[in-house]
Amino acid sequence: MKISLRFRHVLPLLLFLFTDRAFTEFLFPDEQDPVLGLYSYVLMGLALLLVVWYFRYLSPVMRRWLLLVTVAIGALALESYNGWGSPMVYPHLFAKLTILFSIFGLFAYYRRYELPAGQLMALVLGGLLLNLALYHPDALSLSAFLENERGFQVTSALLLLFVGLYYFNQYLKLGGLVRLAVFFLIMGLIVFLQHRTVWLAAALALALNGLLIAFGRVEGVRFTAPRLVPMLLLPLVVGGLGGVAVVLDNPQVLQRLEESVGDIQNADKQGTGSWRLHQLESYQPFVEENPTLGMRLEGFELPIQFYGEDDQPIWQDHTGHHFHSFYLDRLFYFGILGLLLVVVVPVGQLIRRVRQPVPLSPPAAALVCFTSCTLLYGFSYDWPPFLYAIIGLTLAQAAPLPYAAVAGFKAARNAANGAPQPVPQPVPLTSPASYAALC
Repeated sequence: MKISLRFRHVLPLLLFLFTDRAFTEFLFPDEQDPVLGLYSYVLMGLALLLVVWYFRYLSPVMRRWLLLVTVAIGALALESYNGWGSPMVYPHLFAKLTILFSIFGLFAYYRRYELPAGQLMALVLGGLLLNLALYHPDALSLSAFLENERGFQVTSALLLLFVGLYYFNQYLKLGGLVRLAVFFLIMGLIVFLQHRTVWLAAALALALNGLLIAFGRVEGVRFTAPRLVPMLLLPLVVGGLGGVAVVLDNPQVLQRLEESVGDIQNADKQGTGSWRLHQLESYQPFVEENPTLGMRLEGFELPIQFYGEDDQPIWQDHTGHHFHSFYLDRLFYFGILGLLLVVVVPVGQLIRRVRQPVPLSPPAAALVCFTSCTLLYGFSYDWPPFLYAIIGLTLAQAAPLPYAAVAGFKAARNAANGAPQPVPQPVPLTSPASYAALC
């Protein structure tokens, strides 16, 4: 009997996902444990090792992007040495660029090896639920919901969405009430945990997923009655159960939900949205004064500009500025060019792939929708470290296909439809080891 070792290909991504608090809490009760800082360096070393070892699997676009990131880090090191006498005076700031190596490492690895997505999702979901049960059971109580005591961190709730989208697409392709029940369990938890940014991200991801399916962009997935009817009936059946119905009919629960929706609709006046707006207003002058390249190392030395109600700085000086927005963070430190360095290639590559006629696999569609919704998530929170690894996986699973693959798909589709075959066109040449890995 031959034993399959495919499960080992889950490990590289899992190592990055374990940076989330839902997993580190199992081993490190103190969120500031110095071992966690050392672990981030280990992951950076792993990412670099994967880049070097599987470099031939990087596409030309990814290689050029890697070169730009390396040049940016080198330029920042020269600036650091010239102004402060040390090539890396503030490692915290350099980490905002070196974290991008996670994208390249995971991209290269998962272009070489197929990810056992089902095993990964089961492990991640099991870890998240176990953390909730062991460390945050109060977060699942009605009192916690009414008092808006979330307990579970927003990044962990975002990981729930990551898993939920996978089971959503798997159900639409393969069916199965278990997959559907898991999806609704995850969405129910997302609503109950009341991270409103994740609510919006989930709505956007599901809308994008629905559009991909409606336009036939997901392989083997269609909106059909056998799939849609259970999706409508299951919430009604569960909602009609005694305990659930009592909770849903509770006027305090409805009032809490209305207040959360009101916080979203009036983000500039109430809730945490007003807090973020205050932070944006505090740092906007510095962003406008340094629009192209940001403040870089000088920004780290800038005294804290964000004050609380007692006119005291929210954080201590020289500890970074702890922005609650990915976009504000990048614009402040690295300007428009620094922001574009991170987002242009992923957005461009995914748009190219979605526009190609070859459908996405259901797991790839889930990854594309999840990665896309994090662009919205970034307005309220900085991207967590594990997200860069997921972006690398997404770009590997949904890389633009070469001309030959697209032409072959069109020819096969025309043949199946009985359409006349076009005159064969020469296949344009591509660099040797680059697009060979994309086929």
